[in-house]
Amino acid sequence: MNNYKGDIIEESLSDKSVLKDINIISTKVEKVTNEHQTPWLLQWTLDTIEVEEGQASSLAEKLSKALDSDHGWYIDYRNDEYHFVIFKNKVFKIDRSKKSDYDEMIKYGLSVGTPDYQLPNFSDLPINVLDDFLREANLNTYANKNVKKASPLRPGSRDYHFEKGDLTYHDTYFGATKFVGEEIVYKNSKPAWGMNYYGFTVSNEISEGLFDAILRPALMSGSGDNIPVRGPKEFINGEWKYTFNTDGNLANFIGIEEISKNGEVICRLHCHGGFIE
Repeated sequence: MNNYKGDIIEESLSDKSVLKDINIISTKVEKVTNEHQTPWLLQWTLDTIEVEEGQASSLAEKLSKALDSDHGWYIDYRNDEYHFVIFKNKVFKIDRSKKSDYDEMIKYGLSVGTPDYQLPNFSDLPINVLDDFLREANLNTYANKNVKKASPLRPGSRDYHFEKGDLTYHDTYFGATKFVGEEIVYKNSKPAWGMNYYGFTVSNEISEGLFDAILRPALMSGSGDNIPVRGPKEFINGEWKYTFNTDGNLANFIGIEEISKNGEVICRLHCHGGFIE
């Protein structure tokens, strides 16, 4: 099921009883600054929510009625295909592949007093398209020992490059058993998505060659049901075990990768990334 995820600011609701029917994943209280342009509040309560696909439209109508009529508040949630943006008595179900849908919503939001910088913007790289592209790029760059490196873009860097259609992937990193790097996906030559990572061996006995010999097969096995930024959730090869755990999705995520030998962690990598706007 292609569920929706999004956020609700509780202070935007005139009728908070609607929250009892919503799957709230997490809640945090944030201090309001001048940049938020909400001087009537000192802080707000931000709920991260998940909405089942079949309930998205009906919930949008309920939330639209429950919103405060002042200050141009809105609520939004999205999945890979659609984006609901909900104002007081006005609901937009936006096709995420159509910029015109976003333009119409933004025009309305500005008319009811929502600050321009707060309104959702069109991203012409849907997550499902990015997902497919990254899975292919990953198997045609570092993970594949038969692929040649690209020309280095910076002094001392090692680089890999992959292109398909209007999308380009470039990975550049420095180091061997202690390394730092960055992956960028370009759409029509414009940076659209990226990831930063830092990896290191815990044991001084692990050489770069051995590290590659263990890591590359894990990455070449594919991401499975993981987000496609490293390897699968688990990969076992004899006495070696690879794991990669993530929090979030391709739009905004963090991850930890570990390689263990006979139950002892010998390599670890931290990464984070998401869309670039």
